[in-house]
Amino acid sequence: MLKIVFIASLLVSAVLAAPVSEPNKKKTKKKQKYERIQNLSAKYNFGVSVSDDINDGQLEREETRDGTKVTGHYSYSDGFVKRIVHYEADENGYRVTKEEMEVIGDGPKFNPDGQADIEGSQIGRYSIKLDRTDNSQHYKDAKQ
Repeated sequence: MLKIVFIASLLVSAVLAAPVSEPNKKKTKKKQKYERIQNLSAKYNFGVSVSDDINDGQLEREETRDGTKVTGHYSYSDGFVKRIVHYEADENGYRVTKEEMEVIGDGPKFNPDGQADIEGSQIGRYSIKLDRTDNSQHYKDAKQ
């Protein structure tokens, strides 16, 4: 019995150690070729902005890609600081190219009568306010 278990384990080891078949290698190389072509010709541009006068916060991000190079910036403020970070990414990796930070206050100030405005290149623009009429819903569309 021990001899059969030993032979079976040798067979399993041989199967697991077998090289990857040629068709799989060809598929991988073909896929990598198409990914390189897509990366070289990729282009996009997007932006998003949130101005939250309810919770006293702002967020913004813009990014552009042209081939393998990506450039952009993001910023936020939280009632304490406003921070802006500019970056780029390419064949040399991701890196911050410029950082700015400004002290703006002692923390966020809650404003129950405020409004939050959201705008994005893909989502359009809308605004929300606190909903004091419905306990199951926190916010309502500001246009209503």
